[in-house]
Amino acid sequence: MKPYKIDALDLTIIEMLEEDCSLTYNEIAEKTGKNLWTVRDRMVLLRKREIIRGCRADVDYSKLGYGCRALISFNVPAEKIDAIVSFIRTQKRIKKLTVTTGQRRFMIDVIGTDCAEIREYARKVLPDYGIYDVDLEVVLDQVP
Repeated sequence: MKPYKIDALDLTIIEMLEEDCSLTYNEIAEKTGKNLWTVRDRMVLLRKREIIRGCRADVDYSKLGYGCRALISFNVPAEKIDAIVSFIRTQKRIKKLTVTTGQRRFMIDVIGTDCAEIREYARKVLPDYGIYDVDLEVVLDQVP
C-alpha cells in the first residue's frame, strides 16, 4: 500500500469523530461544507488504511451500577505475555489494556461494583498469569 498523505480534510474528519464518533457522513459533510461522497470516500480510506481503527462509546459505568473504576499496573514474565493478553481480551470488566515503557509495562482499566470487588478480582485471577510488581489505583474522575 502506498503511503497516504493526510490533508486538512482528513484531520478535520478525525477531530470531529474523536469528539463524536456517531456523526454520519451527511453530518460531517454539512459541517465541513464538503460533498457527501467526498466525506464518505475519505472515511472509507481512513478506515482501510487503519488510521481510524474503530469508534467506541464513552460510557458512564457508574450509571450501570459499577461504582469503582481502577487502573492496575503490573509486569508479566515474558513467557506469560501471550496468555495474559488473550485472557484480558475475554474479560468484560477490563475495558482497556495499555502496554507502556517504564517500571510497570502493562496497565488495565477495570470496572467493578465497588473497589473491594476489583481488589478481590485482581488478587484471585491475575496471579494465575505470574504478574508481579502490581499497583492498583482508583480512578476518581476522567475528563474526555
